[in-house]
Amino acid sequence: MAEPPTVVVCAPLMGRDLTPVRALEPSIRLIDGNDVFDAFNQSLRQADKEATAAKRRDLDALLAQADVLCLSIPVLREVVKQAPKLRWLHHTQAGVSNLWASDVWAAEDVLLTSGRGHVRPTAMAEYAIAGALEFARGMHDAYLDKPNGRLDRSHYQPIRIEGATMGVIGLGGIGSEVARLSKALGMRVIATRRSVTEPRHNVDGVDLLMPSSGLMQLAAESDFIAVCPQLTQETLKLIDAQVFAAMKPAAVLVNVSRGEVIDEDAMIEALRSGKLRGAVVDVYDGEMDGKLPRAELFSLPNVVLTPHISAAGASSDTGFMDLFIENVQRYLQGEELLNVVDRARGY
Repeated sequence: MAEPPTVVVCAPLMGRDLTPVRALEPSIRLIDGNDVFDAFNQSLRQADKEATAAKRRDLDALLAQADVLCLSIPVLREVVKQAPKLRWLHHTQAGVSNLWASDVWAAEDVLLTSGRGHVRPTAMAEYAIAGALEFARGMHDAYLDKPNGRLDRSHYQPIRIEGATMGVIGLGGIGSEVARLSKALGMRVIATRRSVTEPRHNVDGVDLLMPSSGLMQLAAESDFIAVCPQLTQETLKLIDAQVFAAMKPAAVLVNVSRGEVIDEDAMIEALRSGKLRGAVVDVYDGEMDGKLPRAELFSLPNVVLTPHISAAGASSDTGFMDLFIENVQRYLQGEELLNVVDRARGY
């Protein structure tokens, strides 16, 4: 490269300490845009139009200098328009459906990479296991008793995790960790993976690995289902009324993917009818667009709704930063980057 590329970081989720990135200077020119990015988003949340316009001008001034941009959420709608020099955008998140509404998605000349496999998969897997245990061991029933001020064991129906079947939809980085922790609890684990072409037994840490076409079988055999796939056009409303109809009576669903992977109308009907024992959802339809959860997710007693915190609580986690540093070094050396996004595939 004739001159060091300008790397702009607008990714507070990756960490405020950019010392590891600065260590790459003078091979790169680093611009820390975290404070400007935060100020812009804060003005948006406060619905201050004048402040938002001013902060956006400050942000655009940084984007205009970027050859490389590291971007977290919330994703900007206009990136390429304001960053004419941009050649590579790294999105810190595992899922890139956040970028669908951004102009960078259609900019084929801009290389995209993601944080897939590095976004605290163990923390998210622990959340999935906690969701299963919540309903399996009757913890959720205890919350139903509290408003009445008395204990009523008649509605408790605890089941054993050991020996039960965990179904993992999407055996990627997160799904593999769900499988590992489930096996540690003595569970049978079955899973689907898009790249698999035929059923395989006792591979990749699961008892049965099936192609995507095995979804109905997974639904029929699973006591607990962890929803872990990327959101793509293929997985949009993947878990629909037919899938819910195929599930075991009193199955428990845990979603750590994206809300749009599930047909929420169908899920709510399954919850109301008792087909589903419970649902633990860390995401909901429209979340990434800033919409509020639908009222039923708050009102139904067999729904546990959390505000996208399944990846939180990872101690000494440098996965975000380590991946970005590795890719910057590869970029400088002209090598193939890790986690390059295939726009046609969606991840």
